[in-house]
Amino acid sequence: MAEQAAPQQRKVGFITRLGYGSGNLVGSGALAISASWLTIFYTTYCGLSMAQATFIYSFALIADVVMNPIAGFISDSFNNTKLGRRFGRRRFFILMAVPALGILNPLMWIVIPGGFWYYFVIYLVYNLIYTTVMIPYDALPAEMTGDFKERTYLSGLRSIFGKGANFLTAALPGVFFVTFGEKNPMAFFYMGLAFGVIMAGAMLFVYLTTWERPVDDTTMEKVDNPLEALKKLFVDIFSTLRIRTFRHLLGMYLFGFGAEWLFNSTFSYYVVYVLMLQKSNASWWQSLSPILQVVSTLGVMFLIAKIGFRKPYIIAECVIITCAIAYAACGFFHLDATSAAGMVAITSIVVVFGLGTGAVYYIPWQTYLFVADADEIVTGRRREGTFSAAMHLCGKLMNSAVVAILGTALAAAGFIESTADNQVAAADQPAAVHTTILLVLVIGVGGLSLLGMLSAHLMKMDKKNDEIAIAECERIKNGGRMEDVDPEVKRICEELTGVQYEICFGHNTVGYHTPEELARIKAELPTRKAMNFGK
Repeated sequence: MAEQAAPQQRKVGFITRLGYGSGNLVGSGALAISASWLTIFYTTYCGLSMAQATFIYSFALIADVVMNPIAGFISDSFNNTKLGRRFGRRRFFILMAVPALGILNPLMWIVIPGGFWYYFVIYLVYNLIYTTVMIPYDALPAEMTGDFKERTYLSGLRSIFGKGANFLTAALPGVFFVTFGEKNPMAFFYMGLAFGVIMAGAMLFVYLTTWERPVDDTTMEKVDNPLEALKKLFVDIFSTLRIRTFRHLLGMYLFGFGAEWLFNSTFSYYVVYVLMLQKSNASWWQSLSPILQVVSTLGVMFLIAKIGFRKPYIIAECVIITCAIAYAACGFFHLDATSAAGMVAITSIVVVFGLGTGAVYYIPWQTYLFVADADEIVTGRRREGTFSAAMHLCGKLMNSAVVAILGTALAAAGFIESTADNQVAAADQPAAVHTTILLVLVIGVGGLSLLGMLSAHLMKMDKKNDEIAIAECERIKNGGRMEDVDPEVKRICEELTGVQYEICFGHNTVGYHTPEELARIKAELPTRKAMNFGK
């Protein structure tokens, strides 16, 4: 069995931070490239209707509703196998992704006329592989170190590499469009091949530079009864919604990212069918945003250290709303994007958008690192992997909904699909398509951003409250009595969890319990709820 060092015994150096962060070339890149170009590829070159294209995309994401909790459960329990003890319960799946992503990426972009079922199966498998990789990947920082600062650096490098992935998914397609021609489907194949090599290399780098906790009882969850194992899987994943901090985090993540996903999915249509420009223009403008977001992310990291994340997040969402309205105004007033003034106007909006949105990507996954601290107050367990699975599950549902909304709206507006032999000019699309794209920007992107702002306003978790939560957990683990809790600490714990303090630390039905434990807890609940600690 390969030797694995404990989290506090190995130094998280620059190469390790770099190696872990590079994995987000897959985390951010895999969904971004498919969201931006897959439906256009299907409807333009493969002869699929808009309904078929959006069905493939949406079904694969919805399948993750089942796969996300399973992936988390398998990863948490994988040390029970020889492969897990040899390669790691997280890192085995990282290693598995190296050949899988390298092969599947180019296969998605092969033109097979009428090949609906081919595209359906390939994209479904691609999404399932993505899920089995990203759930363990998210849990690695908690495996590698318990130091707050080191986890922050790991999260920061992950975010910066995510911007790099966004740059690549925006810039590389334009390179291939220019090299092979706008109407040549081989541009998409070579784009997929390039991304396959990049993603496989990134996963190999992650595997070679990371480590896990040593194999012991705490990393080998066992449930002997298969029915109880299935019950544990779903009870744990859905119990995450009972933690107030996680519910607010989900609001920030889903609505903030949802606005970004909807914008990214809509932007190519906006450039081609509203501004009447080439797809390469969309690629070039989209490539600017990630570069600018790297700059803004670095600034946001220092700003968050001083004033917290709530205000930066709300400001970033305000920027998104403003830019969505500005884009729509350019369309409503028929800006001539081919003129020098028009190009400057659109480019200026792109720059402001890029500088303003780094926080929307960075903050939710930074906050995720603290959610398990609030959960420990309630359950007395450390469930980072479960929360990662829940985040991805909900994110896939939102991503699926975003693509379905855009596809349904365009279909209802009368969008005319093209084929490789019959290219429909942008000017030949119904006028309703032009209007629908602009309404999606204002109502869809703007509305989701407003909901994200509301979630940030409600969030109570911050650095100070997290330190209080950790200290209280340590006090209880070291034999302190719940009855002796400081009233202010009690108030903060209840604010963070949404659970009465007297029934915290495992004295509740949140999360999985054996039938015997559950019966005992339910019998004790009325008495504990009537108590009043911290007088």
